[in-house]
Amino acid sequence: MQDSHRQLSIVLIVVFTILQLVILAIFGYTPYPDSDGYQILAQEALEYGEPYPVRSLINEYPFLWNIGSINITAASLALFHSVTPLLVVYALMKGITAWLFYALIRKIWGSQTALIALIIYLLYPANYGESTSLLSELPFMCFTMFGMYLSIVKKKSFLGGMMLAVANWFRPISIVFLLAMMICFLFKWRKSLKLIMGYMVMITMIGCATMYRTGLFLYQAKSGWMALMDYSSDHAQKSLKVQERSDWNVAQKDSAWQSLFMDWLKDHPTEYVQQMPEKLVKTYVSDNVNMCTFIPDKNDKEYMYEEVSMQTLINDYPAFSAVQWLTVVNLIIYSCIIICALLSLFYFNKTYLLPLGIVLIGTLVLLVVGHGETRFHIPFMPFFIILSALFINKRLCKG
Repeated sequence: MQDSHRQLSIVLIVVFTILQLVILAIFGYTPYPDSDGYQILAQEALEYGEPYPVRSLINEYPFLWNIGSINITAASLALFHSVTPLLVVYALMKGITAWLFYALIRKIWGSQTALIALIIYLLYPANYGESTSLLSELPFMCFTMFGMYLSIVKKKSFLGGMMLAVANWFRPISIVFLLAMMICFLFKWRKSLKLIMGYMVMITMIGCATMYRTGLFLYQAKSGWMALMDYSSDHAQKSLKVQERSDWNVAQKDSAWQSLFMDWLKDHPTEYVQQMPEKLVKTYVSDNVNMCTFIPDKNDKEYMYEEVSMQTLINDYPAFSAVQWLTVVNLIIYSCIIICALLSLFYFNKTYLLPLGIVLIGTLVLLVVGHGETRFHIPFMPFFIILSALFINKRLCKG
């Protein structure tokens, strides 16, 4: 039975990967603002003949964006004068992520739960078309899953920690996954130590390489304090003045935003806490972002998200376009995943700690230092799916 499940899973993942390539060929590049921004910074780095961040521009950057995403974009532009080859790689990485996802679940919860989780993952529309853009979530999740696979399935925690640090280079939230894994390794201190050591070694390698070029130890994006300052307070003018300080480097600007936010927080602790429910709603109200892939005239739209936004769906009901119908289907599946994940807690045992820890720690981090945006929960969706699959296996399949 286990072998048949494994063979079926391989076939499903191959088909899933091929579909990623087909969607890329049919729908083409999706111009998300961040994706376009990565291209601009990548092209700028190429013009200066060095990786991002460029040493001579270190004082001109208003903030430091996702370093790995920009540099891999620059590599594609340097080698092929196009980002299309990178998008093909991303499509393959999406398939690899699905396989790592399946292998991780199979190791911990068995082949039946793994197959259920994989089927949910493959039926979920939001998992298609992600490779049509340069957004950081896809490579982040691939390296994160690889790190977890190495640590848990292959028992190579040091290498797993290194891969989590690489993921962090693309999107700086690996600490969520690191902490959740350490909770699971609570009484296995050697595994936790190896995990941390691997993570720190890779962080040091990335930081020292950047320091050699720029003079600053930079290993991840530095944009969080700016976003938190802008969205939490009404001090937009102060924030703008920080951006305009040409005598400060990007690290000093980040520290200035941190200081501004902390000063505001001292005087507004109640307001800060009161913002959290709204942040939670904004983070989890929908999962429509990747539906932009399928908008026919997406390259000509000034505001690409509008057609698939919740407010537009409400206003247009029931006269939906094809993309909007797909978005509604996606929302229904998304809601079912979240509900089943919550219901799984009735069957809680210690093996649930990993997905539950990632969801809870990740959500807490977003509430404390985030500003509430639906894209932010995307890295946690595989773990909602795991919890959902555990409920289905326990309740419906009697596994």
